[in-house]
Amino acid sequence: MRKYSVHKIFGPTIQGEGGMTGAVCHFIRLSGCNMWDGRAETRATSQCPFCDTDFLSHTLMTAEQIVEELKTLGLVYWVTISGGEPALQVDQPLVDALHDAGYMVAIETNGTKALKAKLDYVTVSPKLPPEQTVLTTCHSLKLVFPHPNPLITPEAFDYICADTRYLQPLDAEEPTATKTNIERVLKQLYKNPQWRMSLQTHKMLGVE
Repeated sequence: MRKYSVHKIFGPTIQGEGGMTGAVCHFIRLSGCNMWDGRAETRATSQCPFCDTDFLSHTLMTAEQIVEELKTLGLVYWVTISGGEPALQVDQPLVDALHDAGYMVAIETNGTKALKAKLDYVTVSPKLPPEQTVLTTCHSLKLVFPHPNPLITPEAFDYICADTRYLQPLDAEEPTATKTNIERVLKQLYKNPQWRMSLQTHKMLGVE
């Protein structure tokens, strides 16, 4: 029976970003990523130097064990699978187990790996240029802006079919720089009104 590398299961909480902002959900945070190994000393030189998510440690769990832990948190409508990069592990048996337990299942992925399961809501947040982003259809497209990689711009991902598109200001971990990034996003939105603003509202609310 397959086991998944689970960093953390928690909830209920509020989804803070993108098209599902404000939705009550549980999170399954999987360990492992193809952009960064999760160690603080390598973050600055990784392909995702702005990542602020702890996903390094893990416990091996079956789908049934994951469902049992979720049940201790209480039933909510949505479960969001994140990482790390969840597409490295998520498969149909895991999603089927979550569906059978009564959950709708969302995923947050960088889009560099094909999905191996049918999910209810897909958020793609590209971390590499278009030629390395293989997912071309999603519910929400979410770009960190300004992205450290100059090839990652709103215009570069026009080819992706998304119900909604969001620009999320880069959290510079310094208030003045973060404010500047918010202002830059606003300027982009006025130029590209098909995009919307996404703020990390979970941080404003003080929830995980």
